[in-house]
Amino acid sequence: MATTVESHDIEPYIGPSASISDMIGGIVVDELALQILVGPSQVASGLGLYLCIDDYDDENAIEEVIIPQGTPLCGYARGYFTDEASGDKSVGFRFGEGSVEDKAVFYNKELVSLGDVLRGIIKERNQDTLLSSTWTPDILWAHLVKIENDEIHVKPDTEFISRIFIPDIDEDNPFVATSLGVYSNDLAFDPDSSEVEYDAVSSENNILQLVWRLSKEENGDVLVPTWPVVIAKKDCRFLNSVPMEVGLQYGYNYWKAVEEEGVSKYIIE
Repeated sequence: MATTVESHDIEPYIGPSASISDMIGGIVVDELALQILVGPSQVASGLGLYLCIDDYDDENAIEEVIIPQGTPLCGYARGYFTDEASGDKSVGFRFGEGSVEDKAVFYNKELVSLGDVLRGIIKERNQDTLLSSTWTPDILWAHLVKIENDEIHVKPDTEFISRIFIPDIDEDNPFVATSLGVYSNDLAFDPDSSEVEYDAVSSENNILQLVWRLSKEENGDVLVPTWPVVIAKKDCRFLNSVPMEVGLQYGYNYWKAVEEEGVSKYIIE
């Protein structure tokens, strides 16, 4: 169980609740004393993702669990990349322009900043001089990288289109740790809300975040994405032994596309 975060300043998480008997699959994360479960969603059609304390017996009853920001909870899903979204769970591998220091990724089994990973790759390849003069496409898959005023910058490569990750769930074994995150829904959507209102509600209600697992390309040193991982977006405090649904931000543009075009865009995190 994670106990490194003080609980007195963290409001207990309260989300849409369901009966444990309604859950149809999931796992127990012993080191977190947490159950990650899947059952009928309270906010959308289909299934949703739920968390609750693993209060496994009276002798060792656990009344509170604190999950620090950045704690990995489960995988989103294994899958493949293509150029068109499919279904409502597709995820775009796209880092927006701006600082790479606040963009989290998993690399070598650690949660680190994209800036740290890129800095290591650039040092290994001794490309500081080249990157200070031009955008380079062969360092981070589907992106361009450049050094300016000793800062690393990235932007999507507009000529690269096959950046959309499609989850591919094993129908014979759908509720494993590597693919539970795909069942998470957005708990902030309201068709009458503005983008500012949506962002405010999402910040409060959606406690999950997607981060990309990166690795070096086989037979090369280009950084490539493998699959998304679900982490705690902020410090979370759980007092519930009853399953409560937890959410993941899909993005305001995602919902506008659904409303205006009748089709979903991919999720961007």
